Amino acid sequence: MNAKLPRRKVLKAFSGVATGGVASCFTSAVRSEERRLPNDRPRVGVVGNGGIARSHARGLKPLADIVAIADVDKQHLEQYNAEHAGGKAQQFTDYRDLIDTKGVDAIFVCTPDHWHVKIAIDAMRAGKDVYCEKPATLTIDEGRTLGRVIKETGRVLQVGTQQRSSKKFQTAVALAHSQRLGKMKRVTVAIGSGPKGPAFDTSSPPSNLNWNMWQGQTPGVDYIAQRCHGNFRWWYEYSGGKMTDWGAHHVDIAQWAIAPDLHGPESIELVHAEHPVAFENGVPTVSNTYNTATSFKVRCVFSGGVEMFIVNDANDLGFDNGIMFESDGGRYFVNRGKLTGSPIEDLAKNPLPEDLFTKLRKGQDKLSHRENFFACCDSRATPISDAESHCRHLNTCHLSNIAVRLGRSLKWDATKQQVVGDEQANAFQKRVQRKGFEVV
Repeated sequence: MNAKLPRRKVLKAFSGVATGGVASCFTSAVRSEERRLPNDRPRVGVVGNGGIARSHARGLKPLADIVAIADVDKQHLEQYNAEHAGGKAQQFTDYRDLIDTKGVDAIFVCTPDHWHVKIAIDAMRAGKDVYCEKPATLTIDEGRTLGRVIKETGRVLQVGTQQRSSKKFQTAVALAHSQRLGKMKRVTVAIGSGPKGPAFDTSSPPSNLNWNMWQGQTPGVDYIAQRCHGNFRWWYEYSGGKMTDWGAHHVDIAQWAIAPDLHGPESIELVHAEHPVAFENGVPTVSNTYNTATSFKVRCVFSGGVEMFIVNDANDLGFDNGIMFESDGGRYFVNRGKLTGSPIEDLAKNPLPEDLFTKLRKGQDKLSHRENFFACCDSRATPISDAESHCRHLNTCHLSNIAVRLGRSLKWDATKQQVVGDEQANAFQKRVQRKGFEVV
């Protein structure tokens, strides 16, 4: 396969487009041209065909052709093909067969979290570029492995933290970087409360689901319907609860603003945490219900003294999802619905320099998150949400979860990437992986 995707002419049409109404019309025209040139479009394989993959299918329609799909659930596989690929995509129940298929340029990894790194690594070693859903990793150690393989293979990997491509969030970050408001003192990140569940019953897996394959690297257990599909997020075996689900978005933006180059905070102070089950040595003592934190408050302090509070809600500040920035010169708030505060209102008469945004975009054009991925596949540039920076910020979420699980505060040496004086906590940087599914 060629190192570059077959889109150079189309991508060049995006470059240098001015902002405003003319730009919108021009972009629409380019997209129409893309739809008329099926042979000049990237060919995508989608691994994992659940809800996230369905969302991507709608966004991919003007940009690429979905030519191959894989899922361990045959029902998901067939439904996705019929609804989003016109029944024409090659179907696989083992993702390894998909990534070995000729005629696939890039892979979208849309599986539960515990499969992300394994599939991404296998795809890159097979010569494919990768768009990997967030959070990219299950552990801190997986981030190191992922970074090593990206360097070894030279492949492009974009993480699906699409808020980095949003003008609202870019403005919030650029304002912090501008230093107009003086020293940033505190950032509060609210990411929602995790659910509690009853005691779930075990049963035989449905015939359409390969339960052994679904579990991947995690310990083999009896099937519980509520362990898989969308509910995987509420089990530490497969994910990190709200801390890595929404944290991968909002903590990412907060750290992009205050400490983008640091591999985590200096200290992680556990203020409060509740789980739906009892824990012993960081491990749930009950195996038949959700086990990720339902509520939490963690205070992370970064080099220079700026604080980041990660909470399930910030009702005392008037919000339950979003990011509040507090500085010497005022405070402002951002989430997917709004960007508010007097410092934001001041931008109408004193806008931020465009070079701040250009730097955030790594010198690239203003594109959607998926468009940025395909543009980088063509140019071989580093995407806006590259694995290295994503994992630096995600370390803050992983470390917070380690503190939450162990029930104590931590000191972190960001240079050595080690918890200071706590070998039990350090052990949580990686996991024992089931034979045959190791991430290497």
